[in-house]
Amino acid sequence: MKKRYTALLAGAAMALLGLQGVATAAPTGWPTGCTNERSSTGAGWLAGCRHSNGGHYKAAVICEREDGGGDVTVHSVEWKDKRDPSFIACPPLTSVKTGGIITRSY
Repeated sequence: MKKRYTALLAGAAMALLGLQGVATAAPTGWPTGCTNERSSTGAGWLAGCRHSNGGHYKAAVICEREDGGGDVTVHSVEWKDKRDPSFIACPPLTSVKTGGIITRSY
């Protein structure tokens, strides 16, 4: 009985002290030094960041349909994590309305 009581107290103490063995992920940063602009051809959007800081980024663009329908929003499929520019083009029969950059911290 005494051994069970001691083991129970030890288990409760470890739980209260946080010794469950839970691992936490190291924090990462957001990209910095980012710019985005209409591509030189005018058919899409370019985005880039000078420092990824462990994060990622990609270009996004809002395109106007030539038939007067609603806007079309598209973004690059590939996340970038270096100084490489991210590019996304508008689909056929649309033109660039505006664009931007999407960032994430991982």
